[in-house]
Order: sequence, then structure tokens, then C-alpha cells
Amino acid sequence: MKKNGQNGGLNSLLGSGVECHGKARVEGTLRLDGTFRGTLVVEDALVIGQTGVFEGTACAREIVVAGSFTGELLGTERVELQKGARLEGDVLTRSFVVEPGVHFDGNCRMEFTQEDEARLRDAAAGGAPSSREAESPVVRSLQKG
Repeated sequence: MKKNGQNGGLNSLLGSGVECHGKARVEGTLRLDGTFRGTLVVEDALVIGQTGVFEGTACAREIVVAGSFTGELLGTERVELQKGARLEGDVLTRSFVVEPGVHFDGNCRMEFTQEDEARLRDAAAGGAPSSREAESPVVRSLQKG
């Protein structure tokens, strides 16, 4: 996770009691302790805390879930489910870590097809190609694979 070019930082927070609906794009790292329903693209890391609830599609380079997630997780490098997490849905990632005490009901794929990579590029670009697309950490992590 990065903040102003340094490791260990947090760029954005949706705290407990906050409810969001719709489509959002976040630069850097986002911690979710509230509720989000919709589509979320995070350039670096998405952390869903113990009180966090997510329903929809989330895309990030790295995703850590300690709360509740229903939908589709697209972690271009890594997805981690921590003790107490509840995930109902599908996971697409290169590295999948599941701690004891996790409820997981869904499917996991750990190999990206060309169709998956194109879909992730579109998500990283906000649905439309742009000059920022090549700079996105999500796209860069795809290029490593």
C-alpha cells in the first residue's frame, strides 16, 4: 500500500455508518468500514474491515477482506480473506489466501484469460481508454503476468 510514494499509507476511508451506492474509482488505497453497493475500482489496495459490507464488483491490485463481501472480486495480484470474513461470490486473482474461520461460498480462478485482462483494463480505465490507463497499477500488475 502506498501514500505519497511511501509504503504503508491509506489514501481514502469510508468509515462505519457510511453507506454508498453506485460506481466509484479510487486512487491509491481505500479502507471500507461502512457499506458500499455497486462497482468499485481501486488502483492499489482495497481493505474491507470487519464492519465493512460490500455488494457488487470490486477491482484492485490487492484486496483484503475481513468483513462481508457479496459479488465479484478481481484482485490482479492478490486476494486475502481474513478470519471472520464472509465472501459469497467469485474471485479472480493470481494469489488467493484464506485464513481459518472464513466463510467462502463461490468460485476462485487463478489464471487470467485474455478476456479477463481486457475486462480489467477497461475497469482500470474507468470504462474508457485513456492516457492514464498505461500508468494504472492494476494494468501494470496485469503486464507482469
